Amino acid sequence: FFERLPAHVQPVVFFESTHRILKTLEALNDVYPEATVYLARELTKLHETLHVGAAGELLTELTATPVTKKGEFVVVVDTSAAK
Repeated sequence: FFERLPAHVQPVVFFESTHRILKTLEALNDVYPEATVYLARELTKLHETLHVGAAGELLTELTATPVTKKGEFVVVVDTSAAK
């Protein structure tokens, strides 16, 4: 899936579960280490969070802080800066 992202000029948006988010970030880091990734969680709710950075940075951040096993992430990947 991630190997096909260069064909997209616009950012790609998808949902990811809390159970798979770390593996998804690892895969993104392998294919596009310089892409900007936006992770949004609990949108429109009291504990809404937004993380922005390269996949490797976000992987380190999420590994350091436990991820609740409920809900899902909205993931936005912008490969325009990753050349």
